[in-house]
Amino acid sequence: MPSLRRSLLRRYRLFAPQLFRRALVLLVLLLFCDGITALYFPQIQSALSLNVPGSSQHPGAITPILTPMVTGANQETVLASDTFQRANQLYWGTSTDGQSWQGNANSARNFAISQDAGIISATTKPIFCDAILGPVAANVEITFSASLSHYGPSTLGAVLRWSNPNNLYKVYLDGQNLILLRAMDGMVTPLQMIPFPARDGASYTFRFRASGSRLSAMVWPSDQPAPTSWQISLSDNALSTGRAGIRVLAQNGVQARITSFMEVQV
Repeated sequence: MPSLRRSLLRRYRLFAPQLFRRALVLLVLLLFCDGITALYFPQIQSALSLNVPGSSQHPGAITPILTPMVTGANQETVLASDTFQRANQLYWGTSTDGQSWQGNANSARNFAISQDAGIISATTKPIFCDAILGPVAANVEITFSASLSHYGPSTLGAVLRWSNPNNLYKVYLDGQNLILLRAMDGMVTPLQMIPFPARDGASYTFRFRASGSRLSAMVWPSDQPAPTSWQISLSDNALSTGRAGIRVLAQNGVQARITSFMEVQV
């Protein structure tokens, strides 16, 4: 028995240092792994979890950006727009939405861009100037802001269902009235007129809509709220489609200054 104890003691003394070192290494590894797990557990948990709609996500998670489809009564499809924010030039050129102005706007020297506005300058003789933008369409509404340096006989107005200078609907200010007319095969027919004194040089905003056979219009000083209802509204089915834009009758050095234009589908 004493010899057995001495044998076991010798073995313990031989192997004890190795066991101690191995236990120490194992303890260090366990502590290291525990620290790594504590440090990266939130990221690992986020990566392994499923993103269920309506569930909370980690603040650092990347959420895909989705573009919703707009629906409902307030949806507007913009057909044409121009802010005139471009370099001074002869003619109106290309609008801010990339479309080319038509009518006289890119061919008559009465048209220019100056100080972030579309300018129409008159000659000594009366001249009708048409600035047309956007596609052929049936049901549209245009809104634009403009001023005229002097009314009478010069006028400032908007056109819808324009196919050429002889076929169009036009609403315009002559300085004393707001007038809606139809031109068809060169024959001009007044449709409605209401009193509307307009000041020389003041900016006015026009809204002109054609929807089916219904024609509606309103005009107001640009620095004031829009009217709550249409000032002119009537039915006429003579012209069913065409393009939209601005029409100015100018003479004797009169100048029109247009600062914005937009056409939407209705």
